[in-house]
Amino acid sequence: MMKELLKNRKVPLGVTGVVLVTAVGGGYAYYESNKVSIDYTLNNNVVEYGSDQEKIDWLKQSTTNGNKVTVAKFDTKKIGEIEVAFTVCLDDTCKEFPQKLEIKDTISPVIELKKEKVEITEGDKFDPVSNIASVKDVIDGDIKKSDDKKLTKNGYLIDSNVDTKKSGSYKVKIIAYDVNGNKTEKEYAVTVKEKPEEAKPNQTQQQKPQTNYTPPTTSQNQGSTKPSASNKPSNNQTQTCVANGQWRSTGNSGYAGYDYDEVFQWGEEHCPENHGYAVGTVHDICGKEGWSVEFFELH
Repeated sequence: MMKELLKNRKVPLGVTGVVLVTAVGGGYAYYESNKVSIDYTLNNNVVEYGSDQEKIDWLKQSTTNGNKVTVAKFDTKKIGEIEVAFTVCLDDTCKEFPQKLEIKDTISPVIELKKEKVEITEGDKFDPVSNIASVKDVIDGDIKKSDDKKLTKNGYLIDSNVDTKKSGSYKVKIIAYDVNGNKTEKEYAVTVKEKPEEAKPNQTQQQKPQTNYTPPTTSQNQGSTKPSASNKPSNNQTQTCVANGQWRSTGNSGYAGYDYDEVFQWGEEHCPENHGYAVGTVHDICGKEGWSVEFFELH
């Protein structure tokens, strides 16, 4: 009977020791002098801030004869040193190992710009924030702008010397801090260009015609009204001398002629910018009626 008990006893792999047999109350009992021995060393006790604990391969970060490592839950967003229970198993035998971990934030904020260089013109409005695409922490997300010049955590500042009233080259610097004080700086260039000079008005447009000639009232709407046929010179007009194109006076254009349509067309073609023109009657030295162009400034 005793032999059969010993024969049917299966000793787990890895178990070493001596089996002691004693008689107890007419029966038999046996004991193992040694159990399974599990060794464990954590090679890397630093955990990145905000990391997913379930994605960490603890077995690869350990030296052990075990084949399974599990870790009790802990907060990866709490900076500092903590003690955590590691459970290491070798087949069906498990042992708990208390281990110290350090939660560290080693990743700095990320600043993204819209452009590396910005150009504006003197007098333009300029906001340095307008060229910032984003300021973010990979774990905590968007970082907001701050006006606190003593800021060292959780915000970003802008250092700018841009003078929009003076042409030249300038720099804008963004300084960002995450919630744990990690810092990132980034710059971009700003060029303020000179404002173009305003175009000077044409002298012809500025100069008001000096003349004592008064255009007829019916013709002062930019030559758009043609005088009635009754105002044209009569073909039966008696000439006292030979008409030779010498005029007693003309409009300020200096141009006159005997054919109304020709004079009217000439005024339309030669009218200066921002001016109107009128066609009125004049007389040559023989007293023959003709037509002349008067230019006048529009207001």
